[in-house]
Amino acid sequence: AVVSTQSAHYGREDPKQITIMRRDQSPGRRGSSPNEMIQDNMTRKQYKKGDTFSVSVQNMNPDFDFQSSNKMFQKDTIFDEWRQQDGGLPRLGNPDKLKPTEMVIENVAPIHGPTFDGDFTSDDKIPLVGLSLSKRIALFKRAINCGLSYSHVVSVAGMSVAQMVIQVLGGSCRVSFNNHNKPPVVAALVSSGESGKVAITAALHLSQHGVNVKVILFATPKGCDGIVNILHKCKCVLENGLQGLPNIIDIIIDGTQDRNTLLNWPEWMNTVIDWTEQSTVPIVAVDPQHPQQMPRNPTPPKFTCALGAPLLTQGKVGRLFLVDIGLFPLAFKEENIPYRSPFFDKFVIPLNRNAKQRINSSNSG
Repeated sequence: AVVSTQSAHYGREDPKQITIMRRDQSPGRRGSSPNEMIQDNMTRKQYKKGDTFSVSVQNMNPDFDFQSSNKMFQKDTIFDEWRQQDGGLPRLGNPDKLKPTEMVIENVAPIHGPTFDGDFTSDDKIPLVGLSLSKRIALFKRAINCGLSYSHVVSVAGMSVAQMVIQVLGGSCRVSFNNHNKPPVVAALVSSGESGKVAITAALHLSQHGVNVKVILFATPKGCDGIVNILHKCKCVLENGLQGLPNIIDIIIDGTQDRNTLLNWPEWMNTVIDWTEQSTVPIVAVDPQHPQQMPRNPTPPKFTCALGAPLLTQGKVGRLFLVDIGLFPLAFKEENIPYRSPFFDKFVIPLNRNAKQRINSSNSG
């Protein structure tokens, strides 16, 4: 069959004769000879080349002059206009010298940000008010009266401390199935106070993640008998105290610096301080609560985990971290404490002291 067509794409009439083959005569199908296939392919190529190169040059658009267009584009002026429209300020200095982490257009500060000053700030510049121990106890009681379970607080705090310890150990590079070296060793010092409950809960979580945990149980915390039984069955509790510790230890979790333990000052506290002072192993202190008068100052830790809200008087704490234990903003509001959650996508965040707090901590130390 022969059909007459028009090429209307380029504004001209060029009648052509195109042979439409039946299905059984199409090239490449069975029954077609090699010569017919070659001839048909050459014919189709000629049609394509004719359609492509038969366009008149006069009908083509002129080339776009990129160089002259770039000279007309004033980037600094346009960016300054955008910043003024968004409420930002124009960048001072040379805009071409930017860090890899900087944006060309500056970020605008959030409109509904915190409007109060705090004693601490997070890395996201969220202020946090430091509390006295009595004020924080009142905050915890308010949250528990509203429905927050105390056992839930201890469980969440222990899990968060365990996650922090794993990151300090090296994360997945050290605590992993593919790690062919010996597992890291963590020693947990446990007393009968609140810090001891969190420390022994963290030890339980670490033992389930491939960490060689050694628990020195100076006193069994109230309500933790089940955890102690599990650790005994897993052979994680040392019967001989500090004498049974291995020679190489990676991290010490100190759960003996709660207020009740330091006020009563048991006999084994001097032994713990002597051992930690001689050791070079980094210490992670669980929510230390130092009274004003003590027979001796505990060994300063390298890291400190504050539970829920930071305390104003904690002595030398090293690098301070805040642990999310489930305290909700309503509890802070009912206690008249300015608060905005600083955690976002994390459960353990580092805190930075302001200038006044740094002076007070250095004087107290």
